[in-house]
Amino acid sequence: MKAGILAAGLGERLRAGGITIPKALVRVGGRTLLSHALLAVAEAGAREVVIAVNQRDADAVELALREEAPPLPVDLVRRTTASSFETFVVLSPHLRSESHALVAMVDGIFEPGAAGRFGEAARNLVEASAGDAPDGLIGVTDRRDDDRPLRVAFDAGARILAIGPGAEESPWSTAGLYLLPQRAFELAEVTEGVAALRDLLARLVGFGLRLRAEPLGTVVDVDRPDDLAAAEHLTRDA
Repeated sequence: MKAGILAAGLGERLRAGGITIPKALVRVGGRTLLSHALLAVAEAGAREVVIAVNQRDADAVELALREEAPPLPVDLVRRTTASSFETFVVLSPHLRSESHALVAMVDGIFEPGAAGRFGEAARNLVEASAGDAPDGLIGVTDRRDDDRPLRVAFDAGARILAIGPGAEESPWSTAGLYLLPQRAFELAEVTEGVAALRDLLARLVGFGLRLRAEPLGTVVDVDRPDDLAAAEHLTRDA
C-alpha cells in the first residue's frame, strides 16, 4: 500500500505557546513527529509514502529526512495550502494508483502496537473479495482531551453510522490514521464547500461509503505545548 502524510500545517497553536520550529519537526521521545508518523505508516504496511509539506518548512523537513533515514521510500510534495482538506487534495493524485491508501496526520502519537493492529485490519480488508467487506477503515480513540474531537458513532459490529453530525454523543473520535478507498480521493477532488479534512470525513457515510471503525487505544494529538507531556509519556511505554 501507499501512504500519504499530511504535514503542511503551520502549527499555529504550538507557535502561540512558544514553539517556533516546524510542527513536523517537534520532538517527542527523541524523534520528530514526522518520524513517528513514518514509523506508524510503515508498521501499518505502507511500502512507500508521500508527504505534503508547506513551502516555508520544506527545506528543514527535507534535511531532517536525510538525517533520520526514513524506514521506507519517501516522496516530498512542497505546497503551501490553506487547509487540511486542500492538503488532502494535493496528495490525492499520488495515492490513487491502487484500490486503497493509508492516510495519516503528522501530529498523532499512537500507543505501542496500535499501527500494527490497524495495518493487519487494513490488509485483511484489501484482500477481502466479499461484497459485504467495508470500503475503508477509520482509526478511532476514546481519549477525551482533544481540543476539537471529530466524533464517530458505530454499531456493535464496528460499522460506522455517523461521523461528526449525528455522532456528538459518542465517546469515540477520529485518531488521525485512515485506510481510504479510491472513491474517497475522487470525491475530494469534486466536492465543494469543504474547509477541512474533517468536513470531508464527516460526509463520507452520506456519500455511501461503508466504513468500519478500528479502535487504536490511546492516541495523543500534539496541537499545543501541553500535549507534549502526554505524548512523551506514551512513547516511554513503547
